[in-house]
Amino acid sequence: MRLEFLKRCVLLAVLCAVTGGPAYAQKGDLKIQVPKSAPLLQGKTLDLRFAKFAQGIWVTDLDYCPAPSIDRSVPGTTLAIYRGLLETPGRICQVYGAEQSDGKTQRAAINCLLTDGGEAIELVTVRPRGTSVLMVQEGERPPVQFHFCQKIIPILRAASN
Repeated sequence: MRLEFLKRCVLLAVLCAVTGGPAYAQKGDLKIQVPKSAPLLQGKTLDLRFAKFAQGIWVTDLDYCPAPSIDRSVPGTTLAIYRGLLETPGRICQVYGAEQSDGKTQRAAINCLLTDGGEAIELVTVRPRGTSVLMVQEGERPPVQFHFCQKIIPILRAASN
């Protein structure tokens, strides 16, 4: 019996050494070490939101400002970005992964719901030009220049004013 107890103690010690904790560890206790980021992503910040410089309603021509509403605007002329959402005429998109390397350029993978009921997964790159111009490139298309139109005020904040 004493030999059986010693075998169990040795087995427990080996398991603790191998797993880094007791064999009866709780959920989340057993973790493996992985690199913080892949070499491709080093120096980049991953997020689920667009950068602050991209927040707002943007138009290709200031004559379109103020925009009546994004969904009623002429396609390709108006763009709204707020936190993790991007809306253009015909689609509403949500960020599911974004990288910002130098603080000036952000690339985001977005999942879009189209007004015709379809879905699309896209890559969009946003880059500020000064404080009132935003260059937006969707996938491999050429970049489009948008001008700042207006700030987006959250509904809860607008209701309290």
